[in-house]
Amino acid sequence: MKFWIRYIKEKRLVLCLYGVTVFLLVAVGCLYHIENLYRLLYGVVMTLAVWTVAGILQGRSYVRKCKDLESAARLLEGSGDYVPGEICHVLSRWETGENGTENTLEGDLAGLVRTLCDNQAREQSRWEEKATDRNDYYMMWTHQIKTPIAALKLLLEGNENVRDGFLMREELFKIEQYVEMVLTFQRLESLSSDLVLQEYELGSILRRTAKKFSILFINKGLALELPETKARVLTDEKWFGFCLEQLFSNSIKYTRQGKIAVYVEECAESVRLELEDTGIGIRPEDLPRIFEKGFTGYNGRMNKKSTGIGLYLCRRIFDHLSIRVNVESQEGKGTRASMELPVKRLDMGGL
Repeated sequence: MKFWIRYIKEKRLVLCLYGVTVFLLVAVGCLYHIENLYRLLYGVVMTLAVWTVAGILQGRSYVRKCKDLESAARLLEGSGDYVPGEICHVLSRWETGENGTENTLEGDLAGLVRTLCDNQAREQSRWEEKATDRNDYYMMWTHQIKTPIAALKLLLEGNENVRDGFLMREELFKIEQYVEMVLTFQRLESLSSDLVLQEYELGSILRRTAKKFSILFINKGLALELPETKARVLTDEKWFGFCLEQLFSNSIKYTRQGKIAVYVEECAESVRLELEDTGIGIRPEDLPRIFEKGFTGYNGRMNKKSTGIGLYLCRRIFDHLSIRVNVESQEGKGTRASMELPVKRLDMGGL
């Protein structure tokens, strides 16, 4: 009922104008002694009936909007997502009608929208501040954890010929990989500004990456076929090296026996790099989703140590480096990852 009263108050100017119009019409009729004045009054009554029906229909729509607005405001007030002080002020104006200013549905809608926008901006600012603090902490942690890892590596240097020493170095290497993945994930948002595109010798990058994984190759008894190549590619050594490490890591993780082979083919405008293993392969239904964030697939669920982050990071980095990647696999036979790397074009105009 309060919304109907409010609606009538909002329409009081229209009602007053209608009353003044009827009064003037009747006054003029009486002044000039118009015959059959009752017929004129009959028209006034008919007009009033039409206005009343139209007003009721419009009023029903008005009340429905007010109720929806009130429900939304009370829902927001009880959710705790926004500061409810201003919303409570709007509700109190509806209930008392004492605000000292023109109180309209449009005004309250605009006020509520402004309130929500202001509170959302404050919440966004607080969220960004917390996210910055969290990112700073993770960055600090990943840098600090490298110190004990380096110390452990030095302590294990004297146990290279002991089986337990090899196994400990393997686990330590995995820790390093996980820490590097966390650091890369934190830097991903600023990847564009961190890229340094230069011309590199692909063979040199491949040899360094393979050397880092030597302990894993030895412990699992896997063979590595690495070609001799002088091919040069246009890339960022750090970020591309990270992607290579993720691909090597996955191949070694899911290859129980056999080998991992690398192939390089130089083309006119690109260099084709392929990494092939004799591992357990990937199920056909999982293959289209391997680059999705958090997707581990059947192999990951069996391994129970996969995070589904490594290949997702590779896809993001490959997109920034303009590297096209394709993965083919046969379950039980192995997987082949193919990459098309851009090369630096030589400017022959000055020759």
